Amino acid sequence: MSVSPGPDPPWSGWIETTGDALIILEAARRGVIPRVTRRLVDAERKMITSGSVFVFDEDESGIKRWTDGFFWSPSRILGNFLLYRETDRRGAGHGTKRKADDDGDGSSGGSGTGESLSRPRKETAPGMDRQRERTLMGSLTNNYKFKADGLMKKTFSLTIGGVAQHLISYYKISDVEAGRLRAPSTLPELASLDISPSLLDKGHFRCPPKMEMDIDGVPRYRGEADEVLAAGLDLGLGVGGSSGGARRGLAGKSLLGDVRASPIGPGPAKRAPRQKEKDRSESAEGEQDGTSGESWPAFSCDAH
Repeated sequence: MSVSPGPDPPWSGWIETTGDALIILEAARRGVIPRVTRRLVDAERKMITSGSVFVFDEDESGIKRWTDGFFWSPSRILGNFLLYRETDRRGAGHGTKRKADDDGDGSSGGSGTGESLSRPRKETAPGMDRQRERTLMGSLTNNYKFKADGLMKKTFSLTIGGVAQHLISYYKISDVEAGRLRAPSTLPELASLDISPSLLDKGHFRCPPKMEMDIDGVPRYRGEADEVLAAGLDLGLGVGGSSGGARRGLAGKSLLGDVRASPIGPGPAKRAPRQKEKDRSESAEGEQDGTSGESWPAFSCDAH
């Protein structure tokens, strides 16, 4: 399959809540947003920028682990998501924890040019309240160095009928704060999609979201779990609702402006046989990309 250099991602925006992730999975199921049907080649990785969102079916694509060529911190749990933060180099995100008497560099042989993954507990990024900070960055350790103005990666997975469905999103914190990225639930063309009951089975979620049955007995998403709300991880965003960003009057494109005619592959498609060869991960040894269908740890729904 030939692909021109620097194509656009299948969808561009910001995945804030479980409801947003479900909307994108539903849109991909209907073919409104194309799914990735094979591993990205080098030229296609150029479309991994702030706002890029990808969806793939493990069986259809043969992808067991998503690789993107970036270096990432270890994952952190945020509700039903895993969060990663971009680091300058492999050792910066995957080294052993430093001893108490270390110089605080946080990486083996590092030059100290990066920034700590988290600030002291009482310090918050300028102009950002603590709840908003947690929504964007989760709970990150101070044992590693992250890339200045680097990307965040946020992943979400469900297993439907024994087949894992994955969503991978990338964003810069500055782009979300500046209102340059829209959540799908703020776009009427996407927010109006009825999410399939198969996606709303509470057994899919580490932190089952709030749901209610409509008059036809069909479950509907109504918001994040109380534990997530208590942790400050939800800003009032629900399917068909408005996010904190929307209340601030975010400027954004219509669905037709955000959905790309991706050359990677269409939405619904016949499932391809699984790849016989194991996909190699470009992440550091032992680090998960959050998309290999691993089970959620038995933690509370707070950020970790």
